[in-house]
Amino acid sequence: MNLEPMKRTHNRKKYPAIALVFTLLCMLAYNFAPGVTYAGKEGVFLNGSAYFTLEEVALSKGTDSQSMQFRVMLNNDSDAALDFNSYGVKVLTTDGRSYYASLSEKADAIVQPGAAKSYAFIAKLAPGLTSDELMVDFFDRSRGNADIGALSVQKAISFQQNDHQFVFNLSDADTTYTGNTFVAVQAVKGFVIPSDNQWKVTLQTKVKVSGTDNNWNPSNLNYALNVGGGKTFPLKASTVESSQADGAITTDLLLTATLETQPELDKLTLDMNKNDASVTNLGKIALGSMFQYVKLGEKGLFDSIGKQGVSIAVTKAEEINQSGKRQALVTAVLHNEGKRTIANPVLTGILVAKEQAIALSTETVVDKDKYTVAGNTATYQFIVELPDEVVSGTYEFFVSESKSAQSSNSSSGSGTTGTGSSTSTGTSSGSSSSSSSTSSNTSSNSSSNSSTQSNTTTTASGVPVIAVDLDAGLTAGSGLASAGDYEIGQLMSFTPGNTTIDSNLEVSLVELTSHTNAQNGYQTVVAKFKFLNNSTKTLDLPNFATELQDAAGTSYPGARQTTVLQQLIPQSAYVYSYSYLMPPSAKGTFKLSIMEETSSNKLKLPIAAYQVAVHSADEDTPLMSGKVSLYPYTVNIMNWDLATYYSGGKYSYKLRMNLDIAKDPKVLVDDSFSTLEFELVDKDNRVLGGMTQTLQGTNKLVNGIQTFDFTDIKSDQFSYPITVNVYETMQTATGTAKRLVTKLQQ
Repeated sequence: MNLEPMKRTHNRKKYPAIALVFTLLCMLAYNFAPGVTYAGKEGVFLNGSAYFTLEEVALSKGTDSQSMQFRVMLNNDSDAALDFNSYGVKVLTTDGRSYYASLSEKADAIVQPGAAKSYAFIAKLAPGLTSDELMVDFFDRSRGNADIGALSVQKAISFQQNDHQFVFNLSDADTTYTGNTFVAVQAVKGFVIPSDNQWKVTLQTKVKVSGTDNNWNPSNLNYALNVGGGKTFPLKASTVESSQADGAITTDLLLTATLETQPELDKLTLDMNKNDASVTNLGKIALGSMFQYVKLGEKGLFDSIGKQGVSIAVTKAEEINQSGKRQALVTAVLHNEGKRTIANPVLTGILVAKEQAIALSTETVVDKDKYTVAGNTATYQFIVELPDEVVSGTYEFFVSESKSAQSSNSSSGSGTTGTGSSTSTGTSSGSSSSSSSTSSNTSSNSSSNSSTQSNTTTTASGVPVIAVDLDAGLTAGSGLASAGDYEIGQLMSFTPGNTTIDSNLEVSLVELTSHTNAQNGYQTVVAKFKFLNNSTKTLDLPNFATELQDAAGTSYPGARQTTVLQQLIPQSAYVYSYSYLMPPSAKGTFKLSIMEETSSNKLKLPIAAYQVAVHSADEDTPLMSGKVSLYPYTVNIMNWDLATYYSGGKYSYKLRMNLDIAKDPKVLVDDSFSTLEFELVDKDNRVLGGMTQTLQGTNKLVNGIQTFDFTDIKSDQFSYPITVNVYETMQTATGTAKRLVTKLQQ
């Protein structure tokens, strides 16, 4: 009677023990099972301490074919060396298809204990397959190709989708190569620009060669531009630069062609052909989406070697009026968002008037700094004169990077009749292969080299960087409204990064006056600039160009005063002037533009602009006594008188002045400083005589009473009243310029 309860109690103790054993077995099975996550990665395990991981995958899609390049890692944490040749790799699809994978780089098959080694593969796939349908499968050759496990392509540590890449075996292009070498041609970006009633197509491509013959020159391939309708044009190939990593060589290749008519971008393809008699097509890449435009302010990335994380954005495009000529000024900002300092690239710009299909090459001005550190920016400006026939309301702007390049012409290919539409593409048909159809992963030695290229020269190439859509046209950047108001003595602000004005140099305008010479029929405006060095180092004095522009848009260039001083020591100042000749009718407010020189004698780059009011000294009341300014000098005329003399049949005048002269001690002066000219004028405004005095050097004016004799008077009688015009005179490259300082009238 008591047996039954005892039996039930025994069973209750037995079941937990069975469950514990089952759990332990499951845990052991899990640890040794393939295809599990280990250390944050998905892995296929060979044993408890060795496993495969899928590191990098690049799925390349051509126009009607695709391939997959991938890298697997054999991690050996065991105590014994492993031979990679004992294992095989293939690509599987979720619906059971299998694709052969070839080793694409040379590698040592032995993986030592405690080490890891990666192996690169490539597989031709059927078109249309996506990453979520693909797996990389591993099998054991030593056990009759027994399956070990598979890894998901989507879960690879690094996955990249290359929609404009074509991959082929080098032996398909050149039968003299029998090794296991693969070539991946990647279309990056392109420009189509009008040129002399033709259209120039420029394509940036990257060609990666991996395997036994990775030193093969990719410019040896026959490249053609297919424009549709059975027409192809040969592409000239220029090698820009190359880099090597993981046993593969990647070459930046520039492809160019000139067409008679504007192409339809969505029909363009890049055809890759054999250099044989029939120009056999290997494959093609659709190019329509390669010709992308960005908007004003949007960034475009550099794709050249060493420019990772570097981009550029066009921030402003304006039309300005300079010296009576229309000019386009485009400003761009380079952003270094990479991890290292870069040398500022050499950039060129082309402005295209869309409505008239006219392309204009610009002059480029860049920051003085030759390098841009990580996290910083550099400013580029592009300027070009707009011909009268350019009246377009919409524009495009193209920025290219200039590099030296090795250039070669394709050795074959037609300029009229196409072959791409009627020949085989040479890609995988998409039919599945047997999962047991594998070969050794080790590579064989290469055969003899292929034929060499012809017509090799060193040229300058423009690698496409960014194309900007300027459908809104050029903004108005000239005229009085575009300049801010300025008051005499105010410090001027300049375009950041300009190459002319040191950032430690303070610049201001201290005098701006005009005087009309009634006899000569022109007006002279003189602008005197002050330069103050408040820094602790000696600075170069700038040499810039200036101009005044009136409300009607007429421009008057300035002539710079001839000076001796070239550098300015710390805590000192210097002044020099610019003179402007203009008609007497030009009055009132002007736009003062300050410009720096460019590599072109015709073009200057504006770095500052202000609205300035020009004071006419002719309207000043004649002075009886008082102060006059000849900065940095202030001359106080305490009193003066003018006496007449007649002797030996000649008339003369004697001017007697009591002067108090003061100078700003911070401002340096030298013998090139302005002089004072005294001019006697009668009541009919006839000049009777004159003399010149200096404020610097030998026989300079000093404080106290000064006497000036005017002899050889051009008159046979005394006149009354006499006016003494006092001028500040300076030497310029175009002659002597005079500024009326004051008038002394009897």
